[in-house]
Amino acid sequence: MTAVIFFVVLALYVIIGGFVARLVKNKDDFYVMGERGSTVLIVGTLAATYLSAVTLLGIAGQSYAEGPLVIAALGSFGAWIGTLLAVIYIGRKMKALGCKTMPDFFEKRFKNKSVSIISLIIMIIGLLGYGVIQLIGAGLVLSEVTGISFPFMIVLFTIALLVFCALGGMYGVVVTDTIMLFTMLAISCIIAPMIIGQAGFADMKALADTIPFYWSIEGAEQRPLGWSISQFLVWILFFACTPALVSRVFPAKNDFVILKAAVIGVFLAPFMQVIVFLAAGGMRVLEPGIENTDNVMVIGFLNHVPATLGGIGLAGLMASIMSTASTLFVLTGFALARDLYENVYGKKMSDEKGLLAGRYAQIIVAIIVCAIAIARPSAIYWISIYAGAIFAVGWLPTVVGGLEWKRMNSKAAVGSMLIGTTSFVVIDELARREFITLPVHIDSLMISFAAGVISLIVIGLLTKPNQYEMDYFKEMKQTSLSTKTINDILKQENGAAKLKKEYKQTMVISISFIGVAAVVWGYFLMMLG
Repeated sequence: MTAVIFFVVLALYVIIGGFVARLVKNKDDFYVMGERGSTVLIVGTLAATYLSAVTLLGIAGQSYAEGPLVIAALGSFGAWIGTLLAVIYIGRKMKALGCKTMPDFFEKRFKNKSVSIISLIIMIIGLLGYGVIQLIGAGLVLSEVTGISFPFMIVLFTIALLVFCALGGMYGVVVTDTIMLFTMLAISCIIAPMIIGQAGFADMKALADTIPFYWSIEGAEQRPLGWSISQFLVWILFFACTPALVSRVFPAKNDFVILKAAVIGVFLAPFMQVIVFLAAGGMRVLEPGIENTDNVMVIGFLNHVPATLGGIGLAGLMASIMSTASTLFVLTGFALARDLYENVYGKKMSDEKGLLAGRYAQIIVAIIVCAIAIARPSAIYWISIYAGAIFAVGWLPTVVGGLEWKRMNSKAAVGSMLIGTTSFVVIDELARREFITLPVHIDSLMISFAAGVISLIVIGLLTKPNQYEMDYFKEMKQTSLSTKTINDILKQENGAAKLKKEYKQTMVISISFIGVAAVVWGYFLMMLG
């Protein structure tokens, strides 16, 4: 049953991806869906990034071993804040400036080769580290469960992804992400609650009697408060500027679509994760002796729900891999074809050549990723440690400074990105190898982020922006996505009525999801608080 569902779902994604590829007529379609993304599609592609393989394997295992609140209480709600910043603040501003990729912003804002190249290197390292490790880890689990050899599993994934990534571009990713979301929601809405129900809230609460601190923020390992706070911060800072989230705003039809997607998305961010972490706690009641904790949810899918639901759960795990890997393929391919070749080196191409370049770039990325995943080198693991934090310490200060500070210039951008990323790697490696001891409650992320911000401010004060940077800052401050959306709607027939309808829909969705959130979190607070 598991293998059958696996192949059926994989075939479904390939067929849909191939069909969607027919809609791609030019570069705008390939990179941003021709900016025709509806609320459903934008919510689908945003939410599909939340329930990653890391969530279902590594973090679920940590929740099983140490307690659900270690990550759920602060990490997932940090993701809530980070998602809000990514969509409402950074994504909307970049879309208003006409960005089709995140590196577009660095190119438009500074027109400086050094800034563009450094930002591209940070992006490629971050995406490779985050995506490849998920592919390796989840591929190992699925190959064990399905009986399909690991190399063949990785090759299958790669071929399937290329169908809708290389052919369909952002169109293929957004549509398939939305379909994948339904299998992921099945985990959070049906399978995980079923496991929690079997364990029972009373027995789950009673775990604290035999495992001290299990239901505390410190967890059974009694982690220091600084670690918990750093998790809260890294999820905020990483989610706020990760290309996987911010770039999903660019295909949106208009500002109302973004606002509605943000309301629904920031509810789904913690909901899709916390329910899984609680289910992992339930597994501690049902099967307390699991040694390989990364397999906790897989064991739950296979042993504690009906076979069909278990197959859907594994399909959801597969979908979480594919949605992450598709992001890796698409954004890294975009970075090579558009951001490096067209923007940095000024090799402008026609729509036809641009589409071919984008597709060839993704094929190259796919071959490299496939080879790395099959080889499973231990060296790639150190990159994964920094994959989440590298965007926070390397990109975020420069992005916010570029958006908001009049004195921001290319020298400050280069200094901040280099100092932020270098200090994080150096401090974290020295601490991990016990050459230095960090103060209690202080994490390497906090230090390096502060170093990046301080260096940006100091260099910005000591240097001056050039004429282009000053002119673009003025132009940027006069550009508003909301104004553009209002004007576009008012130009349509019965524009005023349509505008009023959009406002009303946005308000109804906002109030409705506040109510839904109050009910969901209120229920769990009463049962487990």
